[in-house]
Amino acid sequence: METQEIEVLDAAETTSVAVLKYDGIEAGLAELREASKEAFDISSKEGNKAAREFVQRCVSTRTAAQEAYTNWNQPVMAIQKKAREQRDYIIEEVKKVEEPVYDQLKAEERRKEEERIAKAKAESDRIKAHQACLNAIATLPLGFLSASVADVAAAIRDLESPEYLGQRDWEEYAEQAAAAVDTALTTMRGHLANAKAREELATLRAQQEAEAAARRAEEAKAEAERKRVARIKERIHAIETAPSTCIGLGVKQIQQRIESLAAEAADDFDEFQAEAGAAIEAALGNLNTMLAAARDQEELAQLRADKARREREEAEAVARKAREEQEAKAAAERAEREVEARRQAEARAAEEKRQREEAEARRKHQEALAAAEKRARDAAQVLLSALTGMLAIVDDSEGVAGYHRNGEVAAWGEFEEVSAARDAVAQATGAAA
Repeated sequence: METQEIEVLDAAETTSVAVLKYDGIEAGLAELREASKEAFDISSKEGNKAAREFVQRCVSTRTAAQEAYTNWNQPVMAIQKKAREQRDYIIEEVKKVEEPVYDQLKAEERRKEEERIAKAKAESDRIKAHQACLNAIATLPLGFLSASVADVAAAIRDLESPEYLGQRDWEEYAEQAAAAVDTALTTMRGHLANAKAREELATLRAQQEAEAAARRAEEAKAEAERKRVARIKERIHAIETAPSTCIGLGVKQIQQRIESLAAEAADDFDEFQAEAGAAIEAALGNLNTMLAAARDQEELAQLRADKARREREEAEAVARKAREEQEAKAAAERAEREVEARRQAEARAAEEKRQREEAEARRKHQEALAAAEKRARDAAQVLLSALTGMLAIVDDSEGVAGYHRNGEVAAWGEFEEVSAARDAVAQATGAAA
């Protein structure tokens, strides 16, 4: 396939851009490298200045290079921008005419793919339908495993009829369908033989069950008859033993049993009517005898009970009288004890009152003695003070003037009272000390 030459519409104008050449670049860089090898003495003024000048030279060189690049690159960037805009315009315009045709191509491809898928699905469905029919023929015998002879025979007739396979166009599966029918017929014929054997066996079993049912019915009838006779004999035996079951019972219970036996009808005992009648008559005779004896026993028991009741009442009266006498005696004793208790309580109260009065009298006497002693002590203190004061006067003087009436002073030593006073004061102050 030849490659078509693509014509670019509205091509951008060719613009020549002069690329700046840095004349002497390498020479300048070599000079900078050489200058950088010099060891700058930064600590000295000249060395520091030289280092600063070198750095300034490097900065100027870098700045000049950046400006030169910017001046050179701006036209190039403008051309690139215009080229991109032209490219985008061309692409959009081409898409407008390309996409309708491209969509038609894709639609045709989808249509062909859908036709292919539909054909494949139809073929798959056709094959599945044939296989389903073949499977139905193959599994047909499974539904007749326990079917009756008539149903199996009818199914075999359907399979053997030409119309069975002629109902549909088997196409390339015709041979498989015929083989499946043959296999199904073989299996169905086996099922037919089994069904016949089952039905024969079922017939034999039904006959056996009927015979067994007849035997069971006869046995049940015989058992029912045996039970009927046994029930009648049990009733007769119950009648015969009725008197023995009433031994020790009272008149009321025996009377009820007699009434129950009298209500028995000999006609209800069928072929044992005579035996039942004799048993009823004998039992009634015995029960009547027992009834009379029971009545006698009850009368005797009543008499004994009355006697016991009277004796019990008399004993209770005697006991009640004795109890009343004991209660009266106990009441009298309680009254005496209560009187004695009151007397003793009154005596204790009088004694306690006397003791309280004596204690009160002693307390008052002691209080009077204490008061008298206090008054005596107070008076003695007053007298002591007076004597002390008087003796102080005596000590401060020589005697009593005018006592002798002769003009002489009576000395204190002449007075025994003064000596007695001194002794009394000395005794009082000594006792106090």
